[in-house]
Amino acid sequence: MEISGSTEGLKRSVIEALENLYELDIPQDRLWTEELISILSKVTGSINREIVVYIDRKGCVTDVCVGDFRTVSLNDVEGRRSKYRLSGVRCIHTHTSENAMLSAVDITSMKNLKLDMMAAVGVKDHKPTEVYVAVPSAVSVDDVEIFGPYPADKEDFEALIEYINEADEFLRQQQAEILKNEAERAVLVGLKTQETKNILGTSEADISIIELKELAQTAGAHVVASVIQSRDSRDAAYLIGRGKVEELSLLVQANQADIVIFDEDISPSQQRNLEEALGVKVIDRTALILDIFAQRAKSREGKIQVELAQMEYILPRLSGMGQVLSRLGGGIGTRGPGETKLETDRRHIRRRINTLKEQLKEIKKQRELLRAERKRNRVPVAALVGYTNSGKSTLLNALCGSDAYVENKLFATLDTTTRQLQLEENNIILVTDTVGFIRKLPHHLVDAFKSTLEEAVYADLLVMVVDSSDPYAEDHIRIVDNIMEELGAGHKPTIIALNKVDKLSPGTEPRIVSDRPVIEISAKTGFGFDKLKQYHKDMLLEVRVRVRLVVPFRDGWVLPWLYENGKVLSVEYDENNSIIEAELDREATARVRKYLSPGAENISRA
Repeated sequence: MEISGSTEGLKRSVIEALENLYELDIPQDRLWTEELISILSKVTGSINREIVVYIDRKGCVTDVCVGDFRTVSLNDVEGRRSKYRLSGVRCIHTHTSENAMLSAVDITSMKNLKLDMMAAVGVKDHKPTEVYVAVPSAVSVDDVEIFGPYPADKEDFEALIEYINEADEFLRQQQAEILKNEAERAVLVGLKTQETKNILGTSEADISIIELKELAQTAGAHVVASVIQSRDSRDAAYLIGRGKVEELSLLVQANQADIVIFDEDISPSQQRNLEEALGVKVIDRTALILDIFAQRAKSREGKIQVELAQMEYILPRLSGMGQVLSRLGGGIGTRGPGETKLETDRRHIRRRINTLKEQLKEIKKQRELLRAERKRNRVPVAALVGYTNSGKSTLLNALCGSDAYVENKLFATLDTTTRQLQLEENNIILVTDTVGFIRKLPHHLVDAFKSTLEEAVYADLLVMVVDSSDPYAEDHIRIVDNIMEELGAGHKPTIIALNKVDKLSPGTEPRIVSDRPVIEISAKTGFGFDKLKQYHKDMLLEVRVRVRLVVPFRDGWVLPWLYENGKVLSVEYDENNSIIEAELDREATARVRKYLSPGAENISRA
């Protein structure tokens, strides 16, 4: 390990003694050891220069620096955390006199570097005389508390360590208050491996990090830098490799970032390793999307679904002890000295997950009742699906004259909205707006939002709304198709509606090749709406016919069956029969064909 500072003219034995400091381990329940203070005092006395050591919260010496006979330069702290939090590093330095009282320079350096602690050691005759300690105030920002003098062989540090923790928690709370009115400064990190695909000549990693920037801005962050690491495969410990993490740490410090957002899913252990190495909060794309969903959810169902997804995401990320206890059931007989707060948190989250799932089951039952009612009334349903921010809600409002929430941001719509659309005369269909999809959509969300997404699964027709002005529109279609296939709706009749054609440059036409109907529209101007409605009519209403049935009284099962499987318009009676007018699909019509009133003219499209 390197010794920094004024090392010119020092004997090799002195350098070796200082290098040996890196081998010392300070117990985590102590701020220093007598051995460390004794070595520092001995070297200071022999060379008449001040010495400083930095120690992290694990008790590891991270830096050793030598000054002149009066002072020592305090290096900036590597791996600093948020600018509003303590650095997680304590500094111990010697004075060349027996007076260990901290100077104004010492206090200022501690504030600037956000140190956990600044300690000064007085030295006389190569031995320590006293130790003074300064720690940040736990009640006032930028104030400090000074304690001492202490002996070098002090063993009980509980009160000092508790005070440091209280100060850090106080600063964390202050940070939360500040960030309410100040956007977090974010650094984005992408990863490009041999598995990364190219889309239209551009790496998907480059496309994805552009989306990540939009997501971060939607969440309220201010993106200050972004970087993409290219490597053969993912690193098990740090995802992007230890060397790149060291570079990233410098980037975080240089930009005073509060948060690092990875474009890939990171494991709980990777998250811990990265936060420890970078000193700031680290989240992945999934956590970011969950945060946006939590901000946007308005309905009870939406809030339940988001909370469920968050809980299932958080559970494996609870770190620490309690793995053995987690195999035990809760309740009387299992609580005892071994029960930890962590395990209590785990049990609370599991119970909450079960509660949320039960609530979603009830909501699902209500949705099923509504769908059954629509089916009985033979009201066809078209579901708007597509990539986020493709204009689905704007299209719903324009088609149906509704007022669904619209904003030019990702995931503006989370809650399902259903409105009526009148096609002609008495022909009415329902149009449902659904949550948008995105690249690398977290499975937690797909699972949690299944009750909402089932609106698409049970729809009679899918209208895939595509932003035709996006250069990667065709790839968006592929992503939406994959998700619909995963949901079990891949077989549904589908119209591809190329939206936002009003944004295309003159002479530019979207080129989408598909075996499904493709229509160019503009939800903003209404262009293409007549053609879109005609497709709705052709694909949804052609299967319904209006029939006149003459049913003998002896076949009493027919009328209840018609109410269950079609829409009964009128019932009249003569001496021997029920004369019924109804709307049926072709399959149902085939079942009651023998009761059709004579004459083909009695059958018409509904």
